[in-house]
Amino acid sequence: MAVAIGVRVRLFARLREQAGFETEALEVAPGSTLGDVYDNLRRNHPALEPNRDVVRGAVNQEFSDWDTVVSQGDEVAFIPPVSGGF
Repeated sequence: MAVAIGVRVRLFARLREQAGFETEALEVAPGSTLGDVYDNLRRNHPALEPNRDVVRGAVNQEFSDWDTVVSQGDEVAFIPPVSGGF
């Protein structure tokens, strides 16, 4: 059984500026959700937006709920609202 799985994280717009990167490889525990990935990122990059209500997450280029489970090799993206919201 895997101890960790690897995902590729992409940040857009203001989130990219807050974290200081656009793309980062991240290892998370098997069974981790999109929300877990964002929480892990926030621990590594504390300047990242703390309010998930203003962030939209996507897995493999499809908007997803925070409780979506990620898999090995997934591309995970986080996008802030632009020009008035989602």
